[in-house]
Amino acid sequence: MPPLPPKLQDLPPKWARFCLGIGSFAAGELGQPFTGRSCVVACSGGADSTALLLIAALLCRKDGGTVTAAHLDHGLRTESGADAAFVRGLCENWNIPLAEERADVAGLARAGGTGLEEAGRAARYAFFERVRQSAGAELLLLGHQLNDLAEDQLMRLMRGAGWPALGGMAGWDPHRRVLRPLLLTPRANLEEFLKISGTPWRVDLSNFEDTFTRNRVRKDLLPVMQRENPAYLDAAARLWRQGRTDETHWEAEAARALAQVPAAASPHRAVLLPQDVLQTAPAPLRLRLYKAMLERLGPGQPLADGIFRLDALWREGAPGKRLRFPGDKEARVTKAGLTFRVIDRKKECG
Repeated sequence: MPPLPPKLQDLPPKWARFCLGIGSFAAGELGQPFTGRSCVVACSGGADSTALLLIAALLCRKDGGTVTAAHLDHGLRTESGADAAFVRGLCENWNIPLAEERADVAGLARAGGTGLEEAGRAARYAFFERVRQSAGAELLLLGHQLNDLAEDQLMRLMRGAGWPALGGMAGWDPHRRVLRPLLLTPRANLEEFLKISGTPWRVDLSNFEDTFTRNRVRKDLLPVMQRENPAYLDAAARLWRQGRTDETHWEAEAARALAQVPAAASPHRAVLLPQDVLQTAPAPLRLRLYKAMLERLGPGQPLADGIFRLDALWREGAPGKRLRFPGDKEARVTKAGLTFRVIDRKKECG
């Protein structure tokens, strides 16, 4: 494996600008510069995460930051040990600290009664967070790129997601400190960058199997969309930007409206969303307020059909009408507005 180029100047100018552009996207559009900061980079050994590790090392080291790599072996494939050895050798040659671990994802799936994808995702994020805290790092960098984003948008559409969630995964998740600086970079560009820099990568053959929905979207559905519209990835990037702009706007509007609503003293205590707030809120804002009020009450995802039905009941002006939501949550129409609470099943059953 090649040693890490000590400076961006060692790269051809086009590819030095490519790396700097990824840093600018993170700092500008995502609002989270990672150059000069302490970062953990999740690295599977595939093209995306290998390119991210190289770019992060170039940019972070340039400005005095630090990079730690994290690799989780899921124990699902016979070649997973070779993937771990590849990442280990990469980090040794590039002088990057590596935290690695092996997880029995199949066992975790059986124990939790979940699918392999869900169990693997939970194991990865738990491991990455442990590494981030142990390293004292500010950010966790993930290698999701534009093709992944386009696949995510299609999967959300199939699941019936609403707007602006259809825009796709977040580029910055402040709760988990997750940053995706490659999100608007096509996979082909990353592979070309690795070839130019003389950097190999591993190929996960399970990505070509039809077992998982994402693989079928990647193999079958996305290529159809690209044949119909050769600029489909550009359209996916625009959709993401539009969704992010709308989400930022409506989140700010909802926060202003919710500032007028006190938090519940206890989940079983009804909280009022006042009539004057509802009457001055346009429909897109009202729907977000209902969702936020229900989420304040704890676990249980409010589904879109219920949210729309609640708005219809409020517009009908039907005091006393109630609607149940997942998590034993209840919304009730009153003359003063809408009240939200968690049902106390012990009292309800007498």
